[in-house]
Amino acid sequence: MRSALLAVFSLICGGMTSAQFPAKAEEQRLLFTSLSPPNSPNSAFFNEWAKRVNERTKGAIKVEVRDGFALANYENVYSRVLDDVVQIGWATFPTLAGKFPLAEIPGLPFIADNSEHAAVALWRLYKTGLLDSEFRDVVPIWVAVYPPPRLHLTRPPHSLSDLAGLKIGTSARYEAALVENLGGTPISVRPTQLYEMLQRHTIDGTAMSWAAFEPFNLKEVTSYHVEIRFGGGSGMFFMSRKKFDTLPADARKALEEEGGEPMSREFGIYLDKQAARQRSIVAGMPDKHTIEEPSDAQIRSWREKAQPIIEAWIKTRPGGSGQKVFDSYRELIANAQAGK
Repeated sequence: MRSALLAVFSLICGGMTSAQFPAKAEEQRLLFTSLSPPNSPNSAFFNEWAKRVNERTKGAIKVEVRDGFALANYENVYSRVLDDVVQIGWATFPTLAGKFPLAEIPGLPFIADNSEHAAVALWRLYKTGLLDSEFRDVVPIWVAVYPPPRLHLTRPPHSLSDLAGLKIGTSARYEAALVENLGGTPISVRPTQLYEMLQRHTIDGTAMSWAAFEPFNLKEVTSYHVEIRFGGGSGMFFMSRKKFDTLPADARKALEEEGGEPMSREFGIYLDKQAARQRSIVAGMPDKHTIEEPSDAQIRSWREKAQPIIEAWIKTRPGGSGQKVFDSYRELIANAQAGK
């Protein structure tokens, strides 16, 4: 009898305990592959963002930043996110095998003047719905556009209007097209290959943002810099739509509030500051580096040679949407530049 009473008492107490003190919902861990070097300024920026999200969700999710290429790289990050190997990825549109032909628009030359305005305009373009066909499987948390690349050479060219005889490393198709239209020979390279190829004179220069100078030590292997304005590479910080939809409502809200246009702008400002800082370092070494500011006539000449690239982009977009997307983006850029 005593044993039976103890058993009943235990069941009652157990039921009361579970009712009064429900188990805490299991925290969802979201791995964020930054594709940035550990302890770099980029890593610090992403970890601060993750901290804000984690504090806002009060334990519903925990974003963990993983630097480097152990979990993903630029070529496979899209599939790694869709396969749930990592939950938040940083992907550049030009490396995604034609999956985002419209979202690549910031890569066109002479469109945007900096990262901030380009990123704000790209996010607003996304919100218009004109890019919906490209985002069926993923949810962008925020978008990014690198500051417009400049031309960095190991030696001065014979002419800024003619790059004949120069092999220029590029990582985006529109950079390559402009180099070709200027008479140079574009060579497709990954950013991680640039230092060695420039050092060995396999290439004579590269089209690269000032923001990339520090991570890839390009000031050590270049000496002549031309402020030609290529298009900025665009990308996104994103989740798979399937995974995003499984998150608690407060977690989804936190990611949206810590993302979107405000975060696109914030990251753009950060990149612009990085580019300005690294340009300033190079400008402070006049015995080793020359920065060439082109004349208005030179810029007009380059624009003329860039126009066929823009026209070809418009004509080749799927569904004949190129002109509408181009016009919308130009208008959104103008609004962002005007502070609207």
